[in-house]
Parts: sequence; C-alpha cells; structure tokens
Amino acid sequence: MNLREITSAHLVGIGGINMSAVAKLLQKTECNTKQRICVTGSDVATNEQAEILKKIGIAVTIGHDAKNVPPNCDLLIYSSAVPPSNPEREDARRRGIREMTNFEFLGEWFADSRVILVTGTHGKSTTTAMLGLILERAELDPTVIVGSVVSSFSDGNLRLGKSDLVVIEGDEYAKHFLVFHPYGLIVNNIELDHTDIFPTIENMKAAFRELMDQVVPGGFIVANMEDAHVRDVTTSTSAHRIIPFATDSFHLNVPGRFNQMNAAGAATVARALGASDDAIVAALESFTGIWRRFEFLGEKNSARIYSDYAHHPTAVAATLEAARDGRRESGAVRRTLLCFQPHHRNRTKHLFLDFVPSFDLADALVVCEIYDVAGRDASQDADISSKDLVDAIVRHDADRGASRVVEYAADPNAAVRRITDLATQGDLVLVMGAGDIDAAIRKTIRMNHASTSL
Repeated sequence: MNLREITSAHLVGIGGINMSAVAKLLQKTECNTKQRICVTGSDVATNEQAEILKKIGIAVTIGHDAKNVPPNCDLLIYSSAVPPSNPEREDARRRGIREMTNFEFLGEWFADSRVILVTGTHGKSTTTAMLGLILERAELDPTVIVGSVVSSFSDGNLRLGKSDLVVIEGDEYAKHFLVFHPYGLIVNNIELDHTDIFPTIENMKAAFRELMDQVVPGGFIVANMEDAHVRDVTTSTSAHRIIPFATDSFHLNVPGRFNQMNAAGAATVARALGASDDAIVAALESFTGIWRRFEFLGEKNSARIYSDYAHHPTAVAATLEAARDGRRESGAVRRTLLCFQPHHRNRTKHLFLDFVPSFDLADALVVCEIYDVAGRDASQDADISSKDLVDAIVRHDADRGASRVVEYAADPNAAVRRITDLATQGDLVLVMGAGDIDAAIRKTIRMNHASTSL
C-alpha cells in the first residue's frame, strides 16, 4: 500500500516524543481522496504529549487492547518499545493491517524529499532545533521533526513546511537511522551507547559507516572532526562529499561548549543549503533552548531548578561543566546540586566506570533507582542497582579527598524531595535523566507554585 493512500492510522505508543510528532503530521495531511487521515492511538499512561494530541482531536486511549484498533484502520505504527505480543499489534497482523515502526514510516513518507538527518550520541535534539530555526529564518520553509519541544514551533516537536527540505532527528538505537537515505547528514559525535544493541564502539561505528554510504548522490555529510571516532568513520567511508566542522564561537543564550559545537554543526549544514550568515547568526542568537535541555522550571527553597535529559556519562559531565561555568559567570550561584536517574540497566552496567567520575562537579548528589526501559529489560542485567553506583561514587570521593552528600533514593519522588530539601538560597538544582524523574520534578514545581500563590 502506498502510504499516501491510507485513510486511517493507529499509533501504539502514541505519547512518545517522536510518535506524537508522527501523529500530528498524519492528522494535518490529506490523503489521496482529499480527506483528512483519521488518526488514533494508545499508550500505557498519559503524558503531556498525549494530552496535547487529545486537544487537537486525536482519540488517545490509555491502556492497550485489540478493540482500540479502529475497524477501518489500514496502517498501524508502533514504537520500538512495543513488542510483537502487544494485543493491538496482534490484532493488526490477524486483520492483515500493515505494521511499521515510526522511523520506518518517516523513511518511506519522506523518501522523495531532501532529508537532512541529524545524528550523534549527544546533541541531536538541540542541533535539529537550531538547524530548523536557521532554515526557517532563511525562508527555506523546512519540515522539522525533533525529539523535544521547540517553543516557537506551533506543534512543539513538529514544524510542517512546504518545501522539499525535511530535518529529522535521527536515532541510532536499533539502527533506526538506517531507514533513511539522506540528502544531508550531520554526525555530531560518536560514543559507545545503547550497549544492548552495540556491544562495542566498533559495532556502533559500523552502523554510522553504513548510514554515510546511504547518503544520496549529490548529497553531503557534515562531520565533527574534533571527535576521533567521527574522523575514523569519515576517512573509511565511500561517501564523496564531507564537510568538516569544529567548535565555533557564536553568541548563544544556552550554556556549554557542547552547545557551541551543536551550533557549529547546524550552521555548517545551513550554509551548505544556501542560508546566509545573517540568517544563521540571527537564529542562533535568538535560540533560548528546548524542552528538557538545561530547561529552567522554577524555584524551590530560593534555589533555581533545571531539568535536563542527559543520561550518558559524557553528557552528564558536560552539563555539570556548563552549570559550573554559568555559575562562575553569574557570580550568584553558590552550589550545583544534582538529582540523577540512570536510564536502562544495561547501559548503567556497561558504562558504570564512566558514570562514577562523571558526577565530580556536583556539590551534592542524589541518585534515583534505575529507570527500566519498556521492551529492553534483560534478566542478566537485573543485578545492577543505583545503590551500586552510589557506593562506587562514595569510594571514588574518598580516593580523591572530596566531601559531599551522595545518597541513594528508591524512586523519583523520594529523590526529588531529598534534593530540594538539600537546596538553599542561591543553589542551582539539576534534575537529570531520560526517564520519569522529569515528571516528578515538574509536579513538585507545580505544587510549590500553587502553595506560594495562595
């Protein structure tokens, strides 16, 4: 079936940040009969994106059941977290309904477009947002799909443009990015991650080489040549047009050297697509960040509270460094307190020794129990706990002569309560992780705001 002929699509795991963008994209699209595509979906629990979808007229059911799949459904799109045993997927197979992952859908939907794919272990969402805003400022009218929320995009994680340019945040997990044959490719950095998929860094680099070889004739690769693994894969690929980039010095409203690198990558791609330097500078100077990337949430106990998505050791250390540098520049912040939720037991186990020193710049640390990722749990990883990480950090602090609070918390609510209790006037509190720790701190901030407003 040609995707442009579908009239009814059902999305399983619709509340995910990429899945919800796909839902919005479909809802705003007319099928070949000039009628709007009917979009429905389900998820295990509600969240902000699910509630947004409901408000724009998409029927979202909480809980999975075969009866959720509409009678006239002709396409079922599912998140990679949804197993084949899901009752809605089973019903689709029984009825002969086509099934696709969200990335398979995007790869086929935009097969005839000039896709600019943003990849790398870190910085994908920010770079995607920066590039989308530059191209918008340059009047190139791109479609943008980002794994976060951009405040100036009316649909948050989606900007629907009218040109053939499509900027998509790629995903290396399960090699999802290999469904694309991009016209332009950004490779920000490459580090070992998703160790349940890539046992070694060489496995990951092989996937990036394969992706580079899929760049279409006449296309280009923008590569961070300050990263040793990126240099290695670019020198061994058959791709013919590689444009290097390195750290630039833009005037940004977001902190950190890593954001300078994100901006440099976005600017390099934008120039390759014909954007003027004036448009690049103006867009970057007005960029104020995105959802869950050093995002200011509010105050509690006169401390400033930020949420951040970092869940890899390098990203944790870089975000803490940015917080420290910002503290020095402002002169107003006393301490940086970190509440961290590890993401996925397999990652925690295999990157354990890298995690231990990554927290060194935190003046106090509360580590929540590991967030179990649906569909990715393995029995051999069940023995790892955040308690092990806390014990190792305490030993590491003793070896380096550091004295600070380092504690374990059994769940996100307990972790958030403890870190905010430790905070005093002038502190900066970072709540960090890719799991449900963010929901816990947002709830705390809302409750604090409500109580202070009485």
